[in-house]
Amino acid sequence: MQKSLLVTILAVGIAASGCSSASTDAAPRLDGSTAASSTAAPAADSTGTADDDVAEPSADSTSSSTSPTSSPEPTTTTSATPPPRTDACVTGRDTAIGLQTGGVVSNGVEYTWQWTVPSSYAGAPTPVVLDFHGIGSNGAQQAVFSGFAALAEQEGFVAVHPTGTIQAPDDRNSWELPQFDTDDRDDVAFVEELLAELGERVCVDQQRIYATGMSNGAFFTSVLVCELADRIAAAVSVAGVTHTDECEPSRPVPYLAFHGRDDTTVPYAGGGETTLSGADGGGSFFEQVMPAEFAEFADTFGCTASVDETLSEHVTRTTWTGCDDDVEVAFHTIEDGGHTWPGSAISSAITSLGNTTDEIDATAVAWEFFSRHTNPLNR
Repeated sequence: MQKSLLVTILAVGIAASGCSSASTDAAPRLDGSTAASSTAAPAADSTGTADDDVAEPSADSTSSSTSPTSSPEPTTTTSATPPPRTDACVTGRDTAIGLQTGGVVSNGVEYTWQWTVPSSYAGAPTPVVLDFHGIGSNGAQQAVFSGFAALAEQEGFVAVHPTGTIQAPDDRNSWELPQFDTDDRDDVAFVEELLAELGERVCVDQQRIYATGMSNGAFFTSVLVCELADRIAAAVSVAGVTHTDECEPSRPVPYLAFHGRDDTTVPYAGGGETTLSGADGGGSFFEQVMPAEFAEFADTFGCTASVDETLSEHVTRTTWTGCDDDVEVAFHTIEDGGHTWPGSAISSAITSLGNTTDEIDATAVAWEFFSRHTNPLNR
């Protein structure tokens, strides 16, 4: 795909001014539903250029709604007043409906995010999905890439798409991982402050806070499973999983992952080599074997066995059993998949990422998974 066309798709052409959607179901979905199509989402106005070697849509440092240097004061794209409350919320406040932006300074670092409040919001406790972008991307682009913003309107949850910060010498937005820890930022602390800020603006169902992400954002989702198990009810990682020796969740967290066997950016089988721009060929980080990293979570959760199930021609799900608290953990292998988001029309359009399967919709599967899980620690 030509870079100019990719820019148009990411920044202009996909529901830039509303909540339109278009079907991408070239083949039947495994979840049997088309309501969760990850094709279109209301996106903040942004422009950008694509690096063919970078696995995610690139960030635009001039975007007023997603740049880490933009104002932390929240703005809204609509002045609509939410319907009267139908239930009380101790910490939440009424907020505008629709696409909005916000920001906070955490440990001296300025973060921004894009979030969508569904039109069905009436002040009652509402689920929240945190959706983290890949390296070099931003929150607005991830909203389109995954389709969670559009799904939020359809299913009645709040979708939040934060933008990571730049860590020198890399000039791309990213999320902090244990392998690249620095005293200059604390992204886990930021997530806690983000949740506190959201709780002041919308009635958050504290038992139903979920995390997901792509690539670097998927790795960061793993970190949240390890470090914020008391806040995260369930998690889904797409194209990235990491489990360090220091990972000690306070409880077993329901967890799913998706990874393409043909991914050359985050190699499925490790090997230490990557096509990621700026990674200097790879190194120990890319020696991680993705299904083995996920299996370490299953081991941490006390699981005793696993079983493989063929879901379609190119999709296999490995599910663990005997886990503590009967927690649900499963890893999806996409046999012909690249560094891609299964079922995403935008992912399919960026051919440099590799093949995007249409045999399963990761966004639809993730929301169905989230819908079945609550956090018992926040009762």
